Amino acid sequence: MRIARLAKAVTAALVLAPGLAHAINDDEVNRVLQFNFSNPGARSLALGGAFTGLADDATAAYANPAGLTILRTQEFGVELRHSNFDTPYASGGVVVNNPFDTSGVGSDSLSQSVTQPAFASWVYPTERATFALYYHRVGDFEGRVAAEAIEFVNANGNPTDQYLSASGDIRYQIENFGASAGFKVSDKFSLGLSLAYSDFTISSRSQRSFDVGAPPFSEQRQSGSDNDLVYTLGALWQLNSQWNLGLAYRSGGDFSYRASNVILDTGDRLDFTPDFKVPGVFSGGLAFRPSDVWLFTLDLNRIEYSRLSDGIESVFNNPSAPQLSIDDGTEIRFGAEYALIELSTPMFLRAGVWRDPDHRLAFDGNRPGNCATQFDDCLAATLYTRGSDETHYSVGLGWAFPKGQLDFAADWSDLVDTYTVSGVLRF
Repeated sequence: MRIARLAKAVTAALVLAPGLAHAINDDEVNRVLQFNFSNPGARSLALGGAFTGLADDATAAYANPAGLTILRTQEFGVELRHSNFDTPYASGGVVVNNPFDTSGVGSDSLSQSVTQPAFASWVYPTERATFALYYHRVGDFEGRVAAEAIEFVNANGNPTDQYLSASGDIRYQIENFGASAGFKVSDKFSLGLSLAYSDFTISSRSQRSFDVGAPPFSEQRQSGSDNDLVYTLGALWQLNSQWNLGLAYRSGGDFSYRASNVILDTGDRLDFTPDFKVPGVFSGGLAFRPSDVWLFTLDLNRIEYSRLSDGIESVFNNPSAPQLSIDDGTEIRFGAEYALIELSTPMFLRAGVWRDPDHRLAFDGNRPGNCATQFDDCLAATLYTRGSDETHYSVGLGWAFPKGQLDFAADWSDLVDTYTVSGVLRF
């Protein structure tokens, strides 16, 4: 049987000396990883995350530190955020060998909710510079995959191979502890710099079976913690009384962790050290105030998602393993705010929309032909499928007080819903 040949090949691969890994590996739990590079703060979220050209509150310490120079009093900001994830993955069904056809494969979904303190900062202004300390939880995701059997059949419907991914759990978290400074170069132009200690942890455990009802054949694990120094560079121009232009680049950390694959029957084991490379973000933004009550913001963000998959290594240490990749993507973010300044406590109504490019780990190759001769490619093309771009819609409310501000926001899409509350105290 092909499964027996595959099992022998996997066992042989495990006893080979592993090469150096330069990216995450192809452990199947990694296909459900979620990322969100929205700027912190309920106000920013309600504006569709378009904040690089505005950057006029405490969250500028992360989003665009050049904007810190706008702040003229000490202030403390904090945010609490709740996110619901709903991530589909291939599970159960039939794949036709030749020609390759996955229309008979079903889909299951990973559903998970995370609530956490997302951001906190303290801002201290001086005459020509403004300084800030901040905490930001960049990533916080956990979930469980439980896939049903996928059967491979020939054109006559006769079974040729069977694959079962039994289960898998994964969690990762990234926290930044940073210091930022914004410097006024002139009355119209500011520069900013942020340096942060970035702390990373990951843990996962998954098992594979190659026959229905059989015990797990192999077990894969990922675990570890690491840290790195990351930075943000920012610039902000006041073009005139109505227009601001902002530019920023946020680097992503490089983190090493441990990964292993064990053949449970024989004890043969592969240990190696992949890298988790957080994508960097190039951001350009405009803020436009046509009147005292209206504000419009627009951001274009280029996300370096390919950092995560450049040099990806097979968990089986198989040199001919199918190549998986994540494409870089461009986010387009737009927001609008209307201020009810005639109220005794001014209130702000906000809404936004943004495009989240597909960033799933996916099979990077031509559509396979005959699975009888290209089984590895067929399996990868079945399990690691590209998704579609997501459109997010956001709304929010805010109130300005003499000594602070309170903001609420919600952001919805097909895969991720986010709710947040943030506050600022000025003194």
